[in-house]
Parts: sequence; structure tokens; C-alpha cells
Amino acid sequence: MDRRINPFNELYVSETIRSTDFVRIFSPLVVDSAASLFLPGNVVLQGVQGSGKSMLLSLLRPEVRAAYLDAHVDFPLQGKSASFIGAGINLTHSRVIDFGQRPLPRGRGTDAEVLPIYFGDFVNYWIVYDLFKSLELLSRAPEGIPQNVRPNLSADLMADAAARIVRADCWFGYVAETPTWDGLKNRIAERIGSYLSFFNFNSDSIPDSISNSKTSIGEPISLVAEVLRQVGIIGEDVHVFVQIDQYEELLRLEGRYKELGVHYRAVINRALGLRDPRVSYRIGTRRYGWTESQLERDRDYKLIDLDQTLRRSENRKTWLFPRFAEDVLRKRLQVADYDIEASERPLTAVFGRGYDPKQKALRYAGSARTRAVRVEPQWPLGWCHFLSELAETDPLSARLAESWARQKGKESIMKQGAHEDAPWNKDYWRKERVEHALMQIASRCGQRMIWSGTDEILGLSGGNILIFVSICQHIWNAWIRAVRPAVSAPDRKVPQIDDSIQAVGVHEASTHWHRKVTEQNGGSSRQRFLTVVARTLEKRLLGDLPLSYPGNNGFSVAVDDLDADQEVSAFLDQAASFGDLFDSPHTTKEKDRKERRKWYLNPILCPYFNLPHIRTKEPFYVDTPTVREWMMEAEILLETPGRPRRPNEPKISATDISRQPTLFDEPATSND
Repeated sequence: MDRRINPFNELYVSETIRSTDFVRIFSPLVVDSAASLFLPGNVVLQGVQGSGKSMLLSLLRPEVRAAYLDAHVDFPLQGKSASFIGAGINLTHSRVIDFGQRPLPRGRGTDAEVLPIYFGDFVNYWIVYDLFKSLELLSRAPEGIPQNVRPNLSADLMADAAARIVRADCWFGYVAETPTWDGLKNRIAERIGSYLSFFNFNSDSIPDSISNSKTSIGEPISLVAEVLRQVGIIGEDVHVFVQIDQYEELLRLEGRYKELGVHYRAVINRALGLRDPRVSYRIGTRRYGWTESQLERDRDYKLIDLDQTLRRSENRKTWLFPRFAEDVLRKRLQVADYDIEASERPLTAVFGRGYDPKQKALRYAGSARTRAVRVEPQWPLGWCHFLSELAETDPLSARLAESWARQKGKESIMKQGAHEDAPWNKDYWRKERVEHALMQIASRCGQRMIWSGTDEILGLSGGNILIFVSICQHIWNAWIRAVRPAVSAPDRKVPQIDDSIQAVGVHEASTHWHRKVTEQNGGSSRQRFLTVVARTLEKRLLGDLPLSYPGNNGFSVAVDDLDADQEVSAFLDQAASFGDLFDSPHTTKEKDRKERRKWYLNPILCPYFNLPHIRTKEPFYVDTPTVREWMMEAEILLETPGRPRRPNEPKISATDISRQPTLFDEPATSND
């Protein structure tokens, strides 16, 4: 085995992997969470880039199902959820996004009027042709396909089906002269070829035979599904699932003809709105691409949000992602021929538990550990000596002790040397401030923050399997560079990668994902905004010497403020839809109990910006004018001016936080 080969080298496996390899690498752990995808009814499968949408949709492909049988591996779907035949279209690979890139000849109506009809017609014919291919492939599949799913493609049934299909009015006569199965299939392929020829400028126009027989979205697909059941080619209880993947690609059509992307999405939505029991649609889309126009959720379709499914909730016990990531890691290492069976927990075997907070502080402080603490001239000399001595052995505890002294209203400080029971060592108080304290120690000592170990890698992944694999890829590359394994090392043992090597890989992965922000629509503007927000939060956190606001690695805005400023609200929603920010609702701790929304950087960006990724306590409360100021600083053009700051409304700076009275400035007044 060549240990110079990175098991995580290929990130986008769902787009390039062969069906036989899919069986070896697919993790079924998310199937149960997406159960609606394999039951009748329309479903929208939504998630940011890399959430696993295409992998799940691949289970509907007949060649993948056949590959499981060839490999003698149980298909992840069993029983009623396996009673389906899948067909579909990938809006990128089919080249359907070429609609609108070439104007139509004059005299056939405006492009905005006619092109959406051609678009729907192309989709109809592509899916019907793909359904025919699915039937033929499943009819030849190995033993193991359920009897009701295996198509009966006898000559008599195929002839009967073709005769019924070509007589239907929905084709407007285009297939009327091809009453045989093969003739019908060839006629459909010919129409698709004519479209592709026009896209490539190999023909001057779309043939009249197509222009005069445009179909309505969904009708030919439903007709074919109905006829297949009527004649007995497929069972009455077999569902026809039509997948339309990469729906968000329709946004790309809005460049040249701005309205076309909206019209094309409306065409797809119209198919869902038919609520036709003969066919069930599965739409794969990124969050920013989906629109509910003309549709009613839970009536016209069910929504599966993979981001919400895989991101961590308050209850870690219900968090699916760690098991999902571990299974993906295991399968990748198995494919690379590592002896993974010897390890029950491959994540821990490879990445370990990482540095504990005390170890991190010691690494940041190095040999000059007293830099971890700062004392004030008015502080008692004995207390200053105590902090310096404590920093020599435990700089983290010394920094926490310093912050305790700086907080207003604390009563008595422990006797020197009796720090085991010191108030800054109480679990609840310490836990909330550890990451904040480590950030400040790293800054004071001129060090970059480090991340390593299973928990931190999972946390930085943010519930996104592509980000997890990307982190693994960069860590593995750093390991290969560091240890330079032999070309054909006989040792199949899974390596335990050193924490310092992991830290290098994590920072490389974070830099990679920061650069990727600009790859999406509007990404450059959002990247500049993220930089402004990150620097603002960093300044606040570093200036907060009492560690009073450890949750200020995120920000929060009142919902009524957002409702009053739709421009700011839309921009923040867009950033969340692209996965650059994570958002969630929360209720203020203040007396007004207002509903608010809070935003945090995508965790994978935190190493790049040197911010803690763990969320604790309350985020930084801001209003929409403050967000507007950030947007203007990021050079984002605003259509409407922001409201002026309210009278007597100060602009809070990071230095304001550190000016709170300390223990030694005045007597204590509370015991919080």
C-alpha cells in the first residue's frame, strides 16, 4: 500500500464516483433522517454545499441499486421504501442551463415568453428518456431486485405501452408516427439531440417539428408512469420517483436574461404544484436556490433540511453527525486498505482527544509564561506575585484568576496558595470562559490559536460532511509532508496523527474554505463582510479583559429590527443560505424578552480569523444600523440609506468593555 496516497484526496465523490465504488464509500446513517425521500409525495432536499444531497439522491439511480446487488451488499432501503423506480435530470450535467445563453430567432415570441416553455419541454423529454433507460437497466439487474420493482419488458407489453403512449394528446403529434418501443425511444433521443445541437450552434434554429409540439411540464412524465402500470411493466404499488438535482443552478441563468431564472424555477415548481399521484418529484437544491413561489409547504411538498438535521442541537446525545462522520472516515480508510477493523473508534484512533485547555495555554505561553497575565499598577503586590507564580505552572488558571479580579462586585479572593477551591475554578464559571481566555493568551503571547482532536474537528465541521472530509484531507496532507511515509509501507495500521500536525492541517483547511466563499454568487461581498464582522468580534473579545462577554464571537439582532430593514435581513439570510454564517432564533435575556436571531461564522472559518468556534453565553447584541455600518465598511452597495443612530445612543467600542471597575477599585456589591 502506498501511504503517500491521501484517502481523502477526492472530495466530491457523488459527482465522479463509479456506482461500484459508491457502494464501498456511502454511509447509510443519514437515510433514516431523510425517510420522506423514499416515500410517495414530492420532497425538496435542501442543504448547503457538501451537505450530502447528491449522495442521498444517488440511491434513486438504478445503476447504484444494481451495484449493491453485484457487490452482495444490502441495499440501504428495504421494504416499502425500496418499492420505486427512479429517473431524473441533473440540471448541470444535462446542459439544461444552456437555455437562455442563445437567443431564439425572431418571430417566435420574446425569449422570456417562449424559452421557459422550451425549458419545460426539454426537461420532460430528458426524464422520460431516462425512465426508459432505468427500466431497461433494472430488467437486466442481478437477482435480488424485488419482484414488483423488476420491470417486465416482454415484447407484448412494450408494444402495448408504446401504442398507448404515442396516442396521447400531450405530445401534440410529435411521436405519433413511432408506435414501437424502440421507435418511441429513438424519437425522444432525436428531440433531445436537436436541442443540444442548437445549444452548440450546430443548427440555426430549433426545428419546426419541436416548435409546434412543445409539451407542458410534467404531463408526458405522468402519462408514461401511468401507462407502465396499466400494461403491467411495473407493479401498481411501485412508485416513480423523478429527481431534479442542482436546482440552484437555475440562478446562473439570471445573468444575461435576469428574469429567466425565475421563470425556469417556476416551471419546476409547477410540476410539484400538480400534486400528481402518478409521479413523485425529488428536488435537490442548496439553501440559497430554493424558492417556494406558487407552492405550499407540507401540501405540495415536504422539506428535508440536511443542515438542520446534521448540525448540533442543544442536546449532544441526539447529534447524528459524529456517527455519520466516523462512518465516512472508516469507509475512506477501508477503501485505502488501512486495517480499520482493529479500531472501534477510528476518529479517536486517528485524531485522538487533542490538547486539553491547560496544554494549549502552556503551548501558547511558551517559556515566557507570565505574558499570559496582565496586572494593574493599583493591584496589591501580593496578588500580583500570586498571579505570576501561578502563570509559571498554569497560565490558563492565572488568566482566569486575573479576569475574576477584574469583574465588578466579587467579594473575597482566596488565600494565597489555596487555589484549588478558588472561585475561578468552579466548573460552570470556568467552562464558559476557557475558550475566550485561551484566545487572549494566544494573542498576548503572539501565537496563532490551534485546533486538534476529535471533538474540535467535529465542531469545526459544522455538521457538513464535505467540510469534515476537507479537514481530513488537509490534515492527511500535512501528515504526509511531515513523516514522509515509505512508498509501499507494509504497515496497514491507522496512523495516530500528532496534534501539532493536525493544527497545521486545520489552518490550511480553514484558509481553503475562506477562499471558497468567493466562488459563489456575491461571494466577494460576503467575504469582505465576514472580515469586517470577524475583526469587530475579535476586537471585542480581546478587549474584554474581565471575560464578561465570552459569547461575543457571534452577534444578535432583534426580529422586529430585521422586519423593519428588509435589505439587511435579506443580506444576512443570503449569507446563511450560502453557509457563510450560521443562524438560529433565540430569546433575549433582557427584560423585554424580544425575539431575536443570532449569527455566527461558519465554524470552519474561525481558525482563519483566529476566533473561538464554541458558542457560549449571549452573543453581541446589535441593531440593524450597526449591521449596515459593517456592510458599508465592507463596500457593499445599499439601495436605501440606513436610519441615523438614535439620540443618546452610544456606539460601543471594544475598549468600553475593559473599563469596568475591578475588585480593587471599589467594595463588592454582589455575589453573582
